[in-house]
Formats: sequence, C-alpha cells, structure tokens
Amino acid sequence: MDIRELRYFVQVARAGSFSAAASRLNVAQPALSRQLKKLEDELGVQLLVRHGRGVEITEAGAILLGEAEALIDHIGQTVDRVRGGRQTFSGQVALGVAPTSGLLIVPEIYEQFRALWPDATLVIREGISTLLEEWLLDRRIDIAVLHNPMPLEGIALRPLLHERMVLALSPDHPAAAPEGIGFSDLPEVPLILPSLPHSNRRLIERAALQHDLRLDVAIEVDSIPLIKSLVRRGFGATIQTFAGVALEVERGEFVARPIERPPLTSTICIGMPVEARSAWLTLELSRLVRACVGGLVARGAWAGARMVEEAAEG
Repeated sequence: MDIRELRYFVQVARAGSFSAAASRLNVAQPALSRQLKKLEDELGVQLLVRHGRGVEITEAGAILLGEAEALIDHIGQTVDRVRGGRQTFSGQVALGVAPTSGLLIVPEIYEQFRALWPDATLVIREGISTLLEEWLLDRRIDIAVLHNPMPLEGIALRPLLHERMVLALSPDHPAAAPEGIGFSDLPEVPLILPSLPHSNRRLIERAALQHDLRLDVAIEVDSIPLIKSLVRRGFGATIQTFAGVALEVERGEFVARPIERPPLTSTICIGMPVEARSAWLTLELSRLVRACVGGLVARGAWAGARMVEEAAEG
C-alpha cells in the first residue's frame, strides 16, 4: 500500500464515480481502476461497490476513508515541518446543502473557510435533504445542513434554526389577502408542492395528518424554480419558508401569508456521522456553519428565521 493508492481511493469515494475522480486527478480511468483494485487486493476487503451510476462506499471503505484522509494530512504537515515551512491544515471536508439554504450560506462559509484554512479543500455538494441524509450515511459528505430531518441511526443532529412557513401565492390569487391563514383553511387552496420524500412535503403532510386534514395538491413538482414559475402564473399556491420566497415578495411577485392556528415551523439542523464528532476539521466546519448562519440571521439576511440556542442542543 502506498500514499498514491490512498489518495486515489479518497478521490473516488468522495466523487462517487471513477470518471469524476479521474478527471480531478488528471489520470486515465483504467489506471485509476487498477490502482483501486490493487488496494482492495492488498487489504483483502471490498472498499467500493460499482454500479451503473458510479460507486457506493462499503463499511470497510468508510473506515478507511476517515483514516486515509487523516494520514494524508499528517504526511503533508510532516513534510511542511521538515522543510521548515509553516504548519497548515491541508485536508478535505465535504459539506452538503439544500438548494435554497445553500444559496444563502455557501458564499459566506467558503469565504471564511478559505481565510481560516487556505490549504484545506472544501467540497460542496447540493441536494434535497433526503439525498443529503443518504450521502451522510454513505460517508460521501462529512456534514450537512438538513431541513426537517428524520432521526437516523449513526447520524448526530444539532438544531440550528427555526423558520415559520408561509403560504406563497401570486398577488391576484383569490386567497392573496394580506392577513395570515389558518392551517385548517389550507384544504381550500389548490397547492403546488414537491413530491415525497422532499423535507418540506414531509413536514406539511405530517402536520395535515395530525390535524386530520386532506390537502388539495393540484400539482407535484420537484423543482423549486419551476414551482415558483407556476405560482407566478396563478396555477396555485405553495408552502415555503419565508426566506425561500422573500426575494419574490420584495419584488411584488408573491404574497406571503403566515400559516397560523397552529403555525407551521421548519427546523434546520446540522447533521454529521456520530464518529465524525471527533474529527477536528468536521467540528470546526460545524462551528463555522453555525457562526455564518447566526450572522445572516442577526443581519436580517435570513428573513423570518430564529436561531436555536447552542445550549439547547444538549
């Protein structure tokens, strides 16, 4: 086993495919595949499961991934010290974000990450919360910003903020009065919602079930930009966090009616594998995410959000 094999393995595991890793490493895909097969033969275990969509990491591969990244970083720091250079952190950490919250937080997180650890690599992966949960379980990402996550074995969840959900609709929609709307009134409004298991849809359906209500879902669309386009044209209303439609409300394209009696609240959490809580850079990134989100809320840039006190996380 040599350090090159470990570097190749880390890139394939993180990228989720040989072709993407080969492109990043600037090596031929067959050569990369041979190196990984050699590593598996040396260890006597299967590290990756190949399939048509790429690769999935095995349990043995997940163990090696964490150890390999720590070893690669340790070697880099050792070389720096031997050469008399400054000691820096040059590892890699992967952050998963949902599309809406990612637009708000990624630029600020990246800017501060580069200032703190200029030699480290921050990988950003975007997906809906259910996909991010899957990537956490597969160790494709180290940490994720999750919307309304379900409890997952092996994943530690730390509440970050709460957001009030609103009914968003075009200004000329019959239900576009400025006052709030009771949750029990929602079945009277044709809705445009993402399909299950989207995190917002899970939250909405769970609340409807608790109140014995059947919502009128006129259209199911999994693209948020497409949902907004249909709402603009008056085909129905949607249920979103206020931050998710704040720009459209400011431009006069949407009216946002707070959902009341009872209010519908979305919770955003930081999620990470339980064993990752001892990984230094993962914990530091978690603190950085909280600090950046707290700054956005304090400045009013995350409209309608309320931070969860860190002491309440247990």
